[in-house]
Amino acid sequence: MPAPDQDKSAKSKTNKIGTEMSHDKNSILPEVSHAKRDNHRQHRVSWPAFVMIQFLILLGIVMFYKSSVAPKINQGAVSTGQALGQSEANLTASLNRAESQISALQKQLDAQAEEKEHTKAQVQEMTDRVALVLKQSSFLPSGEKTRMGASDAAEVASMMPSVSPSTSELILLKERNRLSEYADKAIAIGSRDDLQAIVDAMFDPAMKHLNHACQAEFKRVQNYYEYSISIDPGFTLPIQDLFKDGSIRAEADITHAQLTGLLQDFKQPWEFRLRSAFLLRASTDKSTNEILLKALKEDPSLDVAKQAQTTFEKRVGRKFRLFDLPTIEAWWETQKSK
Repeated sequence: MPAPDQDKSAKSKTNKIGTEMSHDKNSILPEVSHAKRDNHRQHRVSWPAFVMIQFLILLGIVMFYKSSVAPKINQGAVSTGQALGQSEANLTASLNRAESQISALQKQLDAQAEEKEHTKAQVQEMTDRVALVLKQSSFLPSGEKTRMGASDAAEVASMMPSVSPSTSELILLKERNRLSEYADKAIAIGSRDDLQAIVDAMFDPAMKHLNHACQAEFKRVQNYYEYSISIDPGFTLPIQDLFKDGSIRAEADITHAQLTGLLQDFKQPWEFRLRSAFLLRASTDKSTNEILLKALKEDPSLDVAKQAQTTFEKRVGRKFRLFDLPTIEAWWETQKSK
């Protein structure tokens, strides 16, 4: 066992150590408290300074913007505005130039059209004057043969001093083209009037310088109808449409009077009249030939006239040149007395 004195000394040391530790603790805590108070005071004092610093920084940024950035932005805006203005000015100038060019071109077109109309009027005037001269027998050379040589243009020009040989050539070409147009219509649509115009020109003394042209165009029409046919070879009359009462059931039942009525009715289609002329070949009526000759001379369709002549030739047993009316009529007159 330890001695009592040793126990007392140990307790005494323990109490001393506790007292020192308590003193140290009390001495440290006030320092910490003072440090905290000092820190809180420092924070409360630094806020105005912080705000002032922030204000100074913002002020510096604003001054930098106004002194450095804003002038550059303004300069760029001015440059952009100037560029846009320049572009608009260039576009306006281009449009003005284009309008000027269009206006000049329109003036040129108007001038050309006016000149064309003027030339056309002059040609028409000269054509009318020469046509008037050709129709006046007092200007026609006397004692000339029907045939004229290569000096046709010069001779026509000599009738009127104001007409030059070149202009006369133009007039002759125009007249020749007119004859060709007559023949074209006679062939294309079977126009009897156009063929008659060629025949009239053929026997017109004022057109003797184009007599050969007239004969050529007449023969062109004649040859076409001599070797061609315009109607469908299988065409027949529409019996039910023409005779709605049902009295006629076939073409063979159509009477002579009904056929001649169809042939002489120019309001009927030309195919109906042509077919009627074909069916009259078997007619025994004495007036049939006269009716066929009448159709040959008067029907407005050359196709019908050709068929009328063909039927007439088969009935009388004689062949004639196509559309040679003077010869056919002269021969028929000789047959009437027999």
